[in-house]
Amino acid sequence: MPIGQPDSSHETYADRLVREAMEQGRFDDLPGSGKPLPGAGEHDDDLWWVRDWLRRNSLDQPPRSSE
Repeated sequence: MPIGQPDSSHETYADRLVREAMEQGRFDDLPGSGKPLPGAGEHDDDLWWVRDWLRRNSLDQPPRSSE
């Protein structure tokens, strides 16, 4: 068995569903495929969720810390 491949006798139901979907190509050509994740490589922001909520609700955002 190749390294990194789960032992099929221990495959969970969810693992089997994902594996079968992959084999059928259901994850091919998804929107955003091949593009970086939003925010990847940016400085971590402890208040990201607050800023996102404010942005979604069209409210002013607090100033960013200088760290």
